[in-house]
Amino acid sequence: MSTHVPSFTEPADRPTAPAWLLPTIIRFPRAGSEGAQRTATESLFEHTEVWGAFPADAGREQLVDELVRCKLTGRGGGHFPVARKWRGVMATAGGGYAVANGAEGEPLSAKDAALLQTRPHLVLDGLQLAAIATRAEHSVIWLHAGATATRASLAKAIAERRVAGLPGPHIQLITGPDRYLTGESSAVVNALSGGPPLPTFRRKHSSESGVNGAPTLLHNVETLARIAAIARGLDPTGHVERGGIPSALFTVLTPTGRTVTEIRPDTTLGQLVNSHVAETPQAVLLGGYGGNWVPWAEFQAIPASEPAAQLQGRSTGAGIVAPLPTDGCGIAETGRILEYLADSSARQCGPCLFGLRAVADLVSALARGELGRADRKRLERYRAEIDGRGGCHHPDGAMRLLASMFTTFAVDVDLHLRRGPCRADTGPRLIPVPSA
Repeated sequence: MSTHVPSFTEPADRPTAPAWLLPTIIRFPRAGSEGAQRTATESLFEHTEVWGAFPADAGREQLVDELVRCKLTGRGGGHFPVARKWRGVMATAGGGYAVANGAEGEPLSAKDAALLQTRPHLVLDGLQLAAIATRAEHSVIWLHAGATATRASLAKAIAERRVAGLPGPHIQLITGPDRYLTGESSAVVNALSGGPPLPTFRRKHSSESGVNGAPTLLHNVETLARIAAIARGLDPTGHVERGGIPSALFTVLTPTGRTVTEIRPDTTLGQLVNSHVAETPQAVLLGGYGGNWVPWAEFQAIPASEPAAQLQGRSTGAGIVAPLPTDGCGIAETGRILEYLADSSARQCGPCLFGLRAVADLVSALARGELGRADRKRLERYRAEIDGRGGCHHPDGAMRLLASMFTTFAVDVDLHLRRGPCRADTGPRLIPVPSA
């Protein structure tokens, strides 16, 4: 296999019929979704010229069958089978909600912003196809309040579609606070129902009882874009055997910013990093703040395709790749992230209210060289007590990150316990962490 990862800006890399979700590589600053270096937003006319007319004749059952054949899974991080979610909603009497979740609460990710700022109509096509198939009466796009450029792009696209009279319910654009948990699925449902944008204990799945008690289909933005492509007979899902040129979409943290790029799924994640970062990292944070630290020796061979990655016991999660340079300290970076996750918690259950703060304080103390071996045992005991016991999955992601710190940086943990902090602990943050 060639080690060259194409830039996808060269015409030779572009098929005649579009199978790539993005028109080009999109570059963002290291934080936030504003100020992207990007191509212009596609108008409805340009969208139709590239992708063809809205596939209004896509039968609901036939489209679900195609989603099954393509093995499409959600791209928000959970990779739940899309067709199974659709069938759950289609089994109801309809009349509910189809929701596009573009809040992108994970600070490292910029995939949703890239799609919504360059090809909003592709996402809106997917949203309206979902609404029509599930007989939803309401179509909603959920964003965080700080997404000014994304909101402007969507507002213009929605106005164009209204003038053109495209099928489907009227699309509402609703924003929530710019917080880590704003994009959590039950928090979205709770907020759209008039409650606070916080996760909730849900006895029933949203497909049965979601927004205002009505059946609700909620999808990540990238998932909806892929649905729109599949409805047109294309298959950018990461399954090479389906034909065409499928793709995998990633946000890559670089020394100067973040790059949202699309690669072939037979590419390795090592090739992806090498095409964006000159220095070989010591480890990579895969999947974002609730993901895993992976040593570079193992990371570089992980396939970009989610099904192939799972065969190796890994997951690409929400498609976030954050390399840690050799002069960085994985313990200090983990401590900073855990501090943010503790500050961002809903504080609705014991693990969030007390457990995350205790763990974050201990890891930060470990980075400063202030923990003994008895404290390490206490930290590991807290991890076991918190994992799987929260009211939502927020504590689970934090404990997953902590567990991967112990395995990936085992030697560094031991050195911090015996010798105190390393020089990198007081250096600049290498993984950007916003204020909670």
